[in-house]
Amino acid sequence: MAVYDTTLTQELKKTAFRNHVDLIGVTELRVFDDIPTRDKPMKILSDAKAVVVYAVKFESVAELSKESWYSRMEKLLTLIDKKLRGFLTEKGYKAHSFTTEIDFHLWTDELHKRPFSERSLARQRRWYGVYHRLQDAAVSAGLGRVGKNRLLVTPQYGPSVHLSMIITDAPLEPDAPCDGNPCAGCNLCLEACPTGALIGRERPDESKCKPWNCRFACLRVCHENFLEQRQQLDEQQKST
Repeated sequence: MAVYDTTLTQELKKTAFRNHVDLIGVTELRVFDDIPTRDKPMKILSDAKAVVVYAVKFESVAELSKESWYSRMEKLLTLIDKKLRGFLTEKGYKAHSFTTEIDFHLWTDELHKRPFSERSLARQRRWYGVYHRLQDAAVSAGLGRVGKNRLLVTPQYGPSVHLSMIITDAPLEPDAPCDGNPCAGCNLCLEACPTGALIGRERPDESKCKPWNCRFACLRVCHENFLEQRQQLDEQQKST
């Protein structure tokens, strides 16, 4: 039976929150069980025990049309990874991240070619298989649920978050998966997609998904709907 260090887990999360992280959770390595062996992150950290997934929120969907925003975000994620790795190293553990040694010109070129829901996958071609499971890891770590637009939808910020992760041999305590269905009774993203690239919760049709042309329609309507629902909830709470 696995033994977890609850205190270490909480200290790591506090460190993350002090360094621009808005959401953070922990899950186990089994989230990578079904990817090809050559892509498993355990190849670089054979005794890894935990996956730490974190999210940084962004305020405006309009920012996503600016490549400069992606550059700033990637620099921030790299800094956060360094802080979290440093914390774990000081505690005597190993940790590895996947946001280093980025050729930004190649990264933005791939970004234009991939569906928006896979924007994080472009960060390192070598770890495509790992980042293909990034959203699954986020769900398992309790950050949110994957919506019909194939984006992670969080209870706190809706779909407006950017994800990253590290793996470590530290005995971190896993979080419970996020419950609920953020898409219950809603098909706004499916209706807003101008090319019909979205197919429920299946992967988008890569040949049809052109986020730069539609100005991220699936994310935009999801974000607007989330804000509207949150406002309604706030008003209901004020009236009670």
